[in-house]
Amino acid sequence: MNFVKRWRISAQQAVNLPSCDRKIESPAVLFSSGGYAGNQFHDFTDVLIPLYLTSRQFNATAVFLLTDKRYPWTRKYMDILQKLSMYEIINIDKENKVLCFPRMIIGLRSHKEFGIDVQQYPYYSMKDFREFLRGTYLLERRTLPRGPCFVKPRLLVISRKTNRLLKNEDRVADWAQIIGFHVITAEIDDKNMTKVSRYVNSFDVIMGVHGAGLANMVYLPDNAVVIEIVPFGVDSLARPYFNIPSKEMNLRYIEYKVSLEESSLLGRYPADSEVYRHPGEIQSRGFLGFRSIYLDNQDVTLDLYRFRRALLRALSYICG
Repeated sequence: MNFVKRWRISAQQAVNLPSCDRKIESPAVLFSSGGYAGNQFHDFTDVLIPLYLTSRQFNATAVFLLTDKRYPWTRKYMDILQKLSMYEIINIDKENKVLCFPRMIIGLRSHKEFGIDVQQYPYYSMKDFREFLRGTYLLERRTLPRGPCFVKPRLLVISRKTNRLLKNEDRVADWAQIIGFHVITAEIDDKNMTKVSRYVNSFDVIMGVHGAGLANMVYLPDNAVVIEIVPFGVDSLARPYFNIPSKEMNLRYIEYKVSLEESSLLGRYPADSEVYRHPGEIQSRGFLGFRSIYLDNQDVTLDLYRFRRALLRALSYICG
């Protein structure tokens, strides 16, 4: 993978090993913040959840050896990193001394996309991980009360500015307001995760077009609702990325599949194009081509009357 440094493990006779410049009595975990890190979904899927799975067993006594260090990334997640390790992170790419540890783990343990398999070692769950985040960021709302609503539930519409735009976002927000939500539309500024986590935790429902912004569901209280707007042809990504993970986080999930009539792809290709008939075939030939069509160059305009059912369902989950 680009932007991920390769490391080699070699076994040598003890007599051939260099002497230690620094002997550290704690175990070490070597991992990378390169690759796709920087995208919030991949921050959790590729680094933070695997780092939790790998290092939590040491009760903050492991030393982190970070390769491909990106200073904005480490600053962004410093609260989590400091919760998982009491030691200062070592930028191993710039280290010129011989460091010796009694034990070292090379790479991170990962189970699946944006999730944890409770049947696999170390037998944690996404509920455990969310409790860890609540403690790290001091999130006030742990769970939503059940029963009738005496104030309007808060709904966050996650706005996008580059691709997969919700073209009638303002009308969708107005529609949700009429139905009974207190609606706020915002693009998530993910530079200050303490601020982001507490902001998202204040909502009862988050809604957005398929994308990294929905990864902020990790900060929602239990029993909150996630509405994913799935662009035309992107069904295969919705289930593993957000559908299954939301349920493992004790959240309620609503999927709204965009029809071709609601997609900006309509009219861009011949009527009998494979783009319309067989998105899965295009995906099977390579993700880059699939992404170019369905993720990078598709916007959506929702049929408000059709989408109304998803909003009413969300309202019933919260106030039912």
